[in-house]
Amino acid sequence: MFRHRRKQSDFNAELEAHLELETDRLVEQGLGVKEARFRALHAFGNPTRARESFYESRRWLAWDHLLQDLRYAGRTMLNNKAFTALAALSLALGIGANTAIYSFLNAILLRSLPVSDPSSLVMLRWHTHGSEMHGMGFHDDDYFEDPQAGFTGGIFPFPAFELIRQNNSVFSSIFAYQGTGNLNLVIDGQAEQAKAEYVSGDYFHGLGVPPVAGRLLGAEDDHAGAPAVAILSFALSQKRFGEARNAVGRPILINGIPFTVAGVIPPDFFGVDADLVPDLYLPMHSNLLLDAANSYSPPARRYVDPNVDWVEIMARLRPGLSLAQAQGSLAPLFHRWEITATNSRPRTDLPRLAVQNGGRGLDGLRRKYSKPLYILLALVSLILAIACANIANLLLARAACRNREIAVRLSVGAGRLRIIRQLLTESILLASVGGALGVALAIWGTRSLTFLLANGRENFTLRADLNWHVLGVAAALSVLTGILFGLAPAMESTRADIVQALKESSAGTAHSGSVHHTGLSRMLMVAQIAFAMLIVMAAGLFVRTVSNLESIDLGFNRENLLTFQLDASQGGRRSSQLISFYHELRTRFSEVPGVRTASFSNLPLMGGGRFFTTVAVAGVNPKTSKVMAIGPDFFKTMQIPILLGREIDGRDRPGSSLTVVVNEAFARANFATRNPLGEHLTLPHECEKCSIRIVGVSGNVRQGELKEDVSPMVYLPLSQGTLGPAGGIIYELRATGNPLSYIHAAREIVHRADARLPVSDVKTQSALIDNTINQEIVFARLCSLFALLALAIAGIGLYGTMSYNVVRRTGEIGIRMALGAQRKQVIRMVLGEVIVLAAAGLATGVPAAFAASKLIKSFLFGVEPNDPLTFTATAATLASVALLAGYVPARNASRIDPLMALRHE
Repeated sequence: MFRHRRKQSDFNAELEAHLELETDRLVEQGLGVKEARFRALHAFGNPTRARESFYESRRWLAWDHLLQDLRYAGRTMLNNKAFTALAALSLALGIGANTAIYSFLNAILLRSLPVSDPSSLVMLRWHTHGSEMHGMGFHDDDYFEDPQAGFTGGIFPFPAFELIRQNNSVFSSIFAYQGTGNLNLVIDGQAEQAKAEYVSGDYFHGLGVPPVAGRLLGAEDDHAGAPAVAILSFALSQKRFGEARNAVGRPILINGIPFTVAGVIPPDFFGVDADLVPDLYLPMHSNLLLDAANSYSPPARRYVDPNVDWVEIMARLRPGLSLAQAQGSLAPLFHRWEITATNSRPRTDLPRLAVQNGGRGLDGLRRKYSKPLYILLALVSLILAIACANIANLLLARAACRNREIAVRLSVGAGRLRIIRQLLTESILLASVGGALGVALAIWGTRSLTFLLANGRENFTLRADLNWHVLGVAAALSVLTGILFGLAPAMESTRADIVQALKESSAGTAHSGSVHHTGLSRMLMVAQIAFAMLIVMAAGLFVRTVSNLESIDLGFNRENLLTFQLDASQGGRRSSQLISFYHELRTRFSEVPGVRTASFSNLPLMGGGRFFTTVAVAGVNPKTSKVMAIGPDFFKTMQIPILLGREIDGRDRPGSSLTVVVNEAFARANFATRNPLGEHLTLPHECEKCSIRIVGVSGNVRQGELKEDVSPMVYLPLSQGTLGPAGGIIYELRATGNPLSYIHAAREIVHRADARLPVSDVKTQSALIDNTINQEIVFARLCSLFALLALAIAGIGLYGTMSYNVVRRTGEIGIRMALGAQRKQVIRMVLGEVIVLAAAGLATGVPAAFAASKLIKSFLFGVEPNDPLTFTATAATLASVALLAGYVPARNASRIDPLMALRHE
């Protein structure tokens, strides 16, 4: 590449020397100098072609040729500003969308934990073919079922962790952790709810996380009786103390227990699961302090009971050891422990230890977002394919206009490969401009998509960025697209008949390459319509899914309803005091002007967790039902109809006979046509000897998620403590106007009652419900945007193709009109071609859409992948866009002046 100019100069000198020798020989034979020179050139051949052949055989990417091609491409783009702008914008949309989606996939699937040497981290899990769960974890992938492989879990009894830690020979460090859920945090008199994580003493050392300020937890902090210390996240330290170093040594209250801040972690560390980001980290043994008031059993039992699974385990492999070696070393030890230490697990299917790669942390985010992002990536790839086909069409049209230029260059000796290289340089430069604009759009796209997926969550950690890896992919994508849309037009341009092209004197004269151009152009147009069919079909299915979800009958009125969480159980109150406190607050909320009714429950109706238990009715086999503990006027507040009897009210207080309200589904499942009022039921797992009388039957409501079917459900008075001690609750306030306007009044009432209690998760009931279908809403919005882009690009491509055809056929149309063709006939002729292209595209796209729609079946609700209505609407939309795009060229064709067309010809 760097010596090419010298080689070129040497070859030119050698070529000229041969010509001079031949000329001198002919002059010696008696010919004149000019005649001798002419005959020498004739005998030698075309010297320009010889030079081109030599250059191409010696160096394809000579610097001087490359720079020459780039300068020429730049001038060509500047001379065709409209074409350049349209093509660059189309590519920018396609490349930008692909880059944005890929950046999220990179963040979820490829990025490792922000710790030192993440490749040596491992997670300990267990696997069994039978159900094995003896505790409750807080991470999404603590426990899940694979229909083919069985059950996999990630939580262990604490004695198992101790055993592995004490008999470990394969790990340089091993540590346990588990989430605490929401805790009441008070700093400088300001209360809020925070998420925390219990961690063992080697947690931060094992992960290799350094402190930003102060120190992190060590083995000296993780034993009973050690000082109560806490580690804050960087975000919490900034929020409450201004700077990280200001937080060190400061006292805080957690659930009313005093702790001291020992240190602050780095800002980029989010724990081991990006889906659950703790605000603070506590020593494992500190749950002896925090859980003492609320545990159904003494918290110390967790540390000694081999049947209570509650901690997750990670470790760091010693250098040179593999996963297989670690599993081979620890699996027999864990198996022996399972045989001797446990008594409630089935002997035939004991859990087997599995050591897995832990460098990317827990896969809660991967399992939640990877498949949706793959689908979005497929859709934006189709948009890029449509853009490439569109630009290839435009390049074919422009190549026809440059046919004479290319023919002249071929005739004077330019090689076909040389011209193809020049044209590819132009297309790659155009793609590079589109790629640069696409990166700018990708920055905006990643921020917008992060905002949509976060849906208001402040601790949402799925934040994609355009790192060098992503930018490299964007650059490669730009070059690849430039080759894809530029290669076919470049090859077609060099196939023209040189003699015929040189004779061409007007744009209206046909040439031999036009047939090839038109056929390829039509194929690309058909492909654009087929690709657009796939995108519009997916958008239609997702929009119908959201529409179906939003039209579900909830069984209660979601409007004008304010909800918020409150947990007063951490303030040292006894159960009776706690219930009285909750009732007193409810009374005060009800007295706020504009609040019609107020109540509370241990779970939200929508957008929260669900609690199942076995319910037994005399004479009927026990069945699993959903259970909620509620306060007085709950049904009135939620506007759930009472079909029989009464609702829970002030009569259902501590010490009175136990009562329950069941829903219609429960009554039908357990009593058929009998009247359930006055009948009794029991809760074998919660209150085996309690006989609870049914006092009412309510209408069915959906609880938990919108996609769940209506289930049998029982409502118990929270005051009677049938489900155990009261804990945190959700208040529901029915307002006469905008419910958000009552937030300040509710906070003020709570603050006056107990300044240490934070009011958290303040939302309207409508917002809670929308949160449950946020993924579907985001999908519908993005796919609708992609569908509009696909329709716009395909429509512009069809318009450009038909406009080009009309210009090329100006003479033919003029002759037709001169012979008597009417304007309507010309419009029908042009639109007929559009209809044929649209029909071919739909015929190709419909089968592909039928097959591809099955891949998104799991994301649909209330609509089948092969829904006829959606397919019909999609086909009608594409046909309308095609006719609209073809009508303008058809109208222009009908307005051609026959006389002017014939003169032009």
